[in-house]
Amino acid sequence: MTGSKLPSNHQVLCRFLHLHTKEHKTIPNSAAATANEVLQFWLKARIPTRKECHIISKIRDLHGQWMSLKKNKSRRTDTQQGKEDAFVGNLQDLFDVAHADALTLIPLEEDKQFLLAQREKGRRGCMGPVDAKLAKREERRHQRDLKVKCQKEKEAHRATTVSGNKRSTDTSDSASASAGETTDDDSESTNDDSQICSFSSTPPSAKNPRPCNIVGPDLVAALDRTKTSDRNAVYVLAAAAQSLGHSPTDIALNKESIRQARRKHRETISNEIRASFAPSIPLTIHWDGKMLPSLTSKETVDRLAVIVSGEGVMKLLGVPRLPNGTGEAEASAVFTLIQDWNLTDRIKCMSFDTTASNTGLKGGACTLLEQKLGKPLLSLACRHHIHELIVANVFSVLMEPSSGPNIKLFQRFADYWNSIDRAAYESGMMDESIRRELSPLLSDLVDFIRHQLSHFHARDDYRELLQLALIFLGAGTADIHIHAPGAYHRARWMAKLIYSLKIYIFRSQFRLTPRELSSLRDFNVFVVRIYLKAWYTAPCPDTAPRTDLNLVKDLQVYKSINERVATAALKSFSGHLWYISETLVGLSFFDAEVPVDMKLAMVAALDKQSPNDDPPRRIKLDDNFCSKQLCDFVSSNTRKLFVALDIPQEFLLAHPNTWENNEEYICSRKRVKQLKVVNDAAERGVALMQTFNTVLSNQEEQKQFVLQVVEKHRREFATAKKSFVSH
Repeated sequence: MTGSKLPSNHQVLCRFLHLHTKEHKTIPNSAAATANEVLQFWLKARIPTRKECHIISKIRDLHGQWMSLKKNKSRRTDTQQGKEDAFVGNLQDLFDVAHADALTLIPLEEDKQFLLAQREKGRRGCMGPVDAKLAKREERRHQRDLKVKCQKEKEAHRATTVSGNKRSTDTSDSASASAGETTDDDSESTNDDSQICSFSSTPPSAKNPRPCNIVGPDLVAALDRTKTSDRNAVYVLAAAAQSLGHSPTDIALNKESIRQARRKHRETISNEIRASFAPSIPLTIHWDGKMLPSLTSKETVDRLAVIVSGEGVMKLLGVPRLPNGTGEAEASAVFTLIQDWNLTDRIKCMSFDTTASNTGLKGGACTLLEQKLGKPLLSLACRHHIHELIVANVFSVLMEPSSGPNIKLFQRFADYWNSIDRAAYESGMMDESIRRELSPLLSDLVDFIRHQLSHFHARDDYRELLQLALIFLGAGTADIHIHAPGAYHRARWMAKLIYSLKIYIFRSQFRLTPRELSSLRDFNVFVVRIYLKAWYTAPCPDTAPRTDLNLVKDLQVYKSINERVATAALKSFSGHLWYISETLVGLSFFDAEVPVDMKLAMVAALDKQSPNDDPPRRIKLDDNFCSKQLCDFVSSNTRKLFVALDIPQEFLLAHPNTWENNEEYICSRKRVKQLKVVNDAAERGVALMQTFNTVLSNQEEQKQFVLQVVEKHRREFATAKKSFVSH
């Protein structure tokens, strides 16, 4: 292929046939080689193109058309002749492989005009330096062609009008002659006059009204939330228009117009969201990563959901793609989003999972993010993640190791489930050793579980765990439904709790070895006696220091009952005592369960100078730990908590008995209670990205716009009720 124009269909087909027939290459190889040559022309023209695989498909389609015509060349029907004429007529046209958004992506106006000219008949224009003489010649030819085309259209219109008037007049003459009302001469005269008058008074044909584009911001948000593709949107909108008494021809209904409208409105909505988000309160930045499929390939990539929370605020900033899963990559992505949303001054805390990539002293995302922001942040380590590590460590100590990702005992139980009589469950209290351990605490445990069941739980497995614990304690009711077993691989930490309780209450129907039965008994007693209360109170920020301190003391006491379990739990928990640090222990000032005397001692300890201006983020256990109280962890560094959260400290001058009537204390306690000390918000951001990762768009920018639009729509329309959608 040669020349200074973009290749035509004729050039591409000739080159393909030469490679295939003369050089004896296969059809795929010939198409690939031809596509490579075509791309060289488009690259020189600086015009974005489709993917190479799409160009190859188009070349093979062109060859397929030629083969079909060649196969039927002996047929000389009008249809065959029409197909051949159409094919030959398009051979000199541009073999168009431009990107669908080429005119938007091309930065130079000169290149846009060149592409438009090449798409015309004759492929006007050429690459390289502008030849003024040739350009004028082509412009004159173009104007001449337009003039001829316009003249032909006028003649065709005049001929159609005269022919129609003649047929009308002939019909009228025939009727008049049969009635004897006129003579032939009069008829001819009337016919001529009729033609002249009719032609001169013919009004110009009215233009067809332009179809109305009904795809607005609200409709775009609804289509995105329901994951409706552009093609399916055509069917839905057409049917809706007909149901409402409108003609689908009156509205713009095609896949491309809907796609363009959705892209435009997504960007507009996202920009409006970002411009209007300007909180004036301290914010906590959350992030959590997950491996997800790539948008354009079968590979998996790291995604990081980044969310900010605060007093009445919960906002997704984005779910960017990471080059890798290192702390540096995570910190850079979080910092970039903070800057893009102009939240540098508002970020005061950070919430994160306690993985090495986050908490590393040198390369951890937390350390690097503070360096990038140029200020320290409060470390609100995810308390749910901490407690997941505790129960995982206890489970691995009690149960025999597994050779794969699935837990063999749970897999056996899931396979045997259909043989279980679900109504014939047994309470754990029927076991003498369990009854002896739990009887003194039975009333308090049952009251706590029932109190938690009265609350709303966003996840069904949280409620199921509470119901199984009630059955284990012998306090279950007939309305409790025991669900079939679900996932049982090790990554599902909640499965360890639910399966263990479920297997134990059906222990008489399911065969267990003595070791398995003993391990399940020890694990379930630990879960019901120690773990449940710690887990379900974990999201409460004001009680975090007190509950963590009490948990350590309870585990020390539990050593006398089951030293193996208590030691495993303490080993895991001892590395995550974030909330008893000198800074975060200040949350206890807003804990209603802390006695007044203790609060007085804590206020006095605020004047105690700490030996370290930058105290450790988490403390370590020592021999005297169990004898310590909350006030022993308070120091002058605790005031950093009040400064970070913009909390006035004047209430500390008054007696704690008066704090409940102090307006500043009440507002400050409200702010503290709305701190997010669990990273569930970031997990919901990951879940949102998982839901929309493979639908609607494969472009990164559009994908981020989709997330913003869907999050906003979910907030405005929480449920599909008329009261919500009609406002």
